[in-house]
Amino acid sequence: MATAPIFSPYQQGELTVTPVQPTLGAEISGVDLSQPLEQPVVDEIRALLVKHKVIFFRDQHITREQQLAFTTRFGPPVIHPLQQLREKRRQQDLPEGVHAIVPPSKEDDYVEKTRTWHADGSWTSPIAFATSLRAVHVPDVGGDTIFADTGSIYRALPDRLKARLEGLFIAHEYKDLYRKGVAHPIIAHPAVINHPETDEDLLFVDFIMFPTIIGLDRAEGEALLTELYEEVQRPEHHVRFHWKEGSIAVWDNRSTLHTAIRDYGDFPRVMERVVVGSDYVPFRDPARRFTLPAA
Repeated sequence: MATAPIFSPYQQGELTVTPVQPTLGAEISGVDLSQPLEQPVVDEIRALLVKHKVIFFRDQHITREQQLAFTTRFGPPVIHPLQQLREKRRQQDLPEGVHAIVPPSKEDDYVEKTRTWHADGSWTSPIAFATSLRAVHVPDVGGDTIFADTGSIYRALPDRLKARLEGLFIAHEYKDLYRKGVAHPIIAHPAVINHPETDEDLLFVDFIMFPTIIGLDRAEGEALLTELYEEVQRPEHHVRFHWKEGSIAVWDNRSTLHTAIRDYGDFPRVMERVVVGSDYVPFRDPARRFTLPAA
């Protein structure tokens, strides 16, 4: 029997799913996120998130409270340690668990990083599960977010790099917390992890958390991170999302990286984010077997 083209829309319960890349990203329609969802619909959305790694919703003009209610159906909210400091200073009355993403200002002591690909919640243990990001005020042109498939990235690495990564751990250090006077331990995770639900082999490194490879000297570790970053940047691993007001993206932090494109000048772009946690402490078992899902 012939299989359907990989980009064909398909139904999952009440939802219409349109894949946008072979292994990464799908647009979801047929649901109103402003309304309380029945548990079977939540389960369908969660399964699609695990399968497609990042899912997109359009024309969902919901409040921050509704965003929080929807996202926390997938786990407990992660309260960012800097959230209270930032929101108090900006005098924004946000519900606990909602974090405003605005252009950096001088008072943020923001340091532009040359490597911007990252996952939310990599600096904790257990790590974060999912993030929802809602467009509040976005430019007509520019301000996209790009997502990368860390399973595709790992599979594309040459065998010599895969062998070298086996057994290595990478420390993630949230230095911005120290600058704000917030104490936090340095967390190390395996460089390659297994997805806890699919067993997929995933590269796991957050490039804005000042990663260091444990057991390698600084020069050797930096050279290895540079090789990995070059693979992360290859566009065949990416999906790019253009925001419109009412757009929402939800992604699995265990199997993706993302980066924001700052090409919108001084436009006051505003997004609101909710991150939910998990009980997953990253592990590595090379004997586990993963099969790419059919679209």
